[in-house]
Amino acid sequence: MVENTLSRVLFLCGLLVAFSQFALGCPSKCNCFNEVKVFCSGDAVMQIPIDIPTNVTELVFLETSVDTLTSAGFARYRSLRKLIFISNFINNINPNAFKGLLHLTNLEISANPLSELKPGMLNELTELRKLTITHNAIKTVPCVFFEKTTQLEILALQGNNISHLCSLLFNQLVNLQELNLGSNDIVKLSTDLFKPLVNLRILHLNNNRITEISHGTFDMLTNLTEITLNGNHLSKIYQSVFGKLTSLKKLTLSSNSIKHLDFNPFSTLHNLTWLTVERNHIKCLLSGVFDDLENLIHLSLGGNQLKGIPGRIFSSLDKLQTLVLSKNLIEKLQNTAFIGLESLTHLYLDHNHLRIIEKNTFKNVTNLAVISLQNNSLTMLAGDIFDELYNLISLNLQNNHWWCNCSLTNFRNWIIENQDLTQLSGMVCEGPPHLQGKLVKLVKIRELNCTLPRNVPQNPSFKSIETVGTKDSVAEEPVIDCKGRYLYDGSINIFCEVLTCKDINVKVSIWNMTTPIKHSHFNTKGEVLCPANLTFTITTV
Repeated sequence: MVENTLSRVLFLCGLLVAFSQFALGCPSKCNCFNEVKVFCSGDAVMQIPIDIPTNVTELVFLETSVDTLTSAGFARYRSLRKLIFISNFINNINPNAFKGLLHLTNLEISANPLSELKPGMLNELTELRKLTITHNAIKTVPCVFFEKTTQLEILALQGNNISHLCSLLFNQLVNLQELNLGSNDIVKLSTDLFKPLVNLRILHLNNNRITEISHGTFDMLTNLTEITLNGNHLSKIYQSVFGKLTSLKKLTLSSNSIKHLDFNPFSTLHNLTWLTVERNHIKCLLSGVFDDLENLIHLSLGGNQLKGIPGRIFSSLDKLQTLVLSKNLIEKLQNTAFIGLESLTHLYLDHNHLRIIEKNTFKNVTNLAVISLQNNSLTMLAGDIFDELYNLISLNLQNNHWWCNCSLTNFRNWIIENQDLTQLSGMVCEGPPHLQGKLVKLVKIRELNCTLPRNVPQNPSFKSIETVGTKDSVAEEPVIDCKGRYLYDGSINIFCEVLTCKDINVKVSIWNMTTPIKHSHFNTKGEVLCPANLTFTITTV
């Protein structure tokens, strides 16, 4: 027992001695972790502490008062892998500041008042893989700045004041995979600038002042998968600009001054999955502009000046899942507007001038789950316009100009029946005067001033009186569930779910009525087990 206690005491004493020795090696204004990571922060840190453990591998300076990095200031730290300076006061870096850091792989100097990068500053950082010099005040980058950093894979220079890039700047960066030049003042790109970057995957050029991209600028970037050009001053996009980018998957062109897409700029981008052309000045879409984008999943054309959607303009986009057409000037949707969009699940048409949506507009987009139609000029919609959208879970119709008269009756009935997926709180009658301001869902049928046509049963009921199968059909009778709804134009809608048959012929027999009722047959989406002929008798209750 005594021996065990003595052993524990000796062990704890050993730990105390070890921790004390390490504590003595950690600068008083810094925190040390795992003996190799040092974190220094606070205004009291005026310069690089001289008592940092020499075996440090990661060194971080956050919001200190350090303003200068002197010559060979880190030469003692041969094991350093990561060196980070964020939100300090660094305005001067000696060309030999990083001398001796032969194993450094990650260097960051961000959010400092640094305005100059001196030649030779990176010459000994031959193992550098990631370099981040962002949100400083850099105006120029010396042509030979990256001459020795041939292993660099990620380079971030965004958020500076760079206006010009030397055409030879990236000549040695053949291993670069990601380059961020966003949020600078770049106006023009040299056609030779990116030629050495044959392994580049991601290129960010957003939020600059680029007015034009010359032919051949991106021709060598055949492995590029993403390029962002949003927030520039581009007015035209020519086919040759992206012609060689056959691996491209994501292209962002939003917030430019593009007026037309009439130069077939996307004809070679067969692997593109994401295209954003939001907030431009596009007034029309020419036929075929999207025909070669067969793998596109997301397309955003919001915030333009489109007044209409040409028929079949999206007919080749059978994999498209999201289509954004918000904040345009669209007044009418034709039946053929969305033909081909078999996979579409999200459709955004809010903040347009929509007055008319033709009855069969959504007939071919049966996978739609979300439709946004708020903030338009709709006064009414057909009562069955959304009937075939079996996957619909959200429909926004707020802030339109609903005119609550008899023409709205069928649609009013539909939204009440489907209020679990419809946002009704903002659906308010704009007229007539006696209903102005009233929620559509609270309007009574009698308030709509409708006159019911003669001989229309108000509560139709249905029964199957005959089922005839083919010679190849399953012996069991189909399971049938039918519901009906009368419409104020004198027709009756019959909805049937047949669980065992796909192809159904419906025959309607009229009983106890003098005026014929319009009828039609349709196909369900059930399993293909047997064709059948069904005969119904419509009766009044």
